[in-house]
Amino acid sequence: MNAKRFTWLAALAAMLMLLAACGGSADMVAETAVVQVTRVVTETIVEDVELAEADGVTAETAVQPQTRLIIKNGELTIMVVDTDTAVATATQLTADLGGYIISQQIYDVQMGYSAANMRLAVPVTQFENALNQLRQLGDVTNDFAGGEDVTDEFVDLGSRLDNLLATRDRLRSFLDSAETVEEALRINEELKVVEEEIAIIEGRRNFLSDRAAFSTIDLSLQPILPTPTPSPIPTPASWQPGNTAQLAMVNLQESAQQTADFSIYYGIVCGPWLLLLAGFGWIGWRVRRRLIKR
Repeated sequence: MNAKRFTWLAALAAMLMLLAACGGSADMVAETAVVQVTRVVTETIVEDVELAEADGVTAETAVQPQTRLIIKNGELTIMVVDTDTAVATATQLTADLGGYIISQQIYDVQMGYSAANMRLAVPVTQFENALNQLRQLGDVTNDFAGGEDVTDEFVDLGSRLDNLLATRDRLRSFLDSAETVEEALRINEELKVVEEEIAIIEGRRNFLSDRAAFSTIDLSLQPILPTPTPSPIPTPASWQPGNTAQLAMVNLQESAQQTADFSIYYGIVCGPWLLLLAGFGWIGWRVRRRLIKR
């Protein structure tokens, strides 16, 4: 019921009751006026209730709290023993919960070891359940879960959409009753702008509704790499002059043996030829001296 109307009727009833209290001669008039005011108030309340029910608003629905529209998302980084097995498990889990894979990437990080990045979409009712089961894949190193309340934006878009739909209907009626071509073209341009705004708002509402219905989880699977064995640090050797002298004697003996072997080998191979050359040289020298003496 309109608040101003109720206030005015209540004030009128109070004034009539006051008049009735002031004089006995006005009792009948006052009682009649009170009855009339009560009847008007009752009819007004009934009228407001009927209007509300005609619009689809009942006493029960009017007090029901509005369902909040929450967009949930999460991030998990997990160290796993076998990346391929973890990817297969996460894929099957998502399908079992009624979700799907948005994107997936597997890449090598070291010889024989790979990592994976996955974006999963699961129904909002299974969001917490999915996080709990994914945490069991290995050792969790990063765990985040959050949400964004878009209820106000969704309701505001609905109100704007209702106004635009009403404007569109009026423009269509104006277009049907246009008398000139110029008037029809002008109305048609305005109608085109309104319909474009309607399409944009409907797209945004559908996007918010879909995002709120399915939550996203960014999953990063990292392999557990083996710890490298540290190489031993060599200790400096102490000075041992006896070992140095022994090593020098061994090297001297080896070099003497190599020199003797060289002399024996080339003495046998080249010795006769050297004696022959020496003999020819001595003969040539003798002949030369005799020639000089002559």
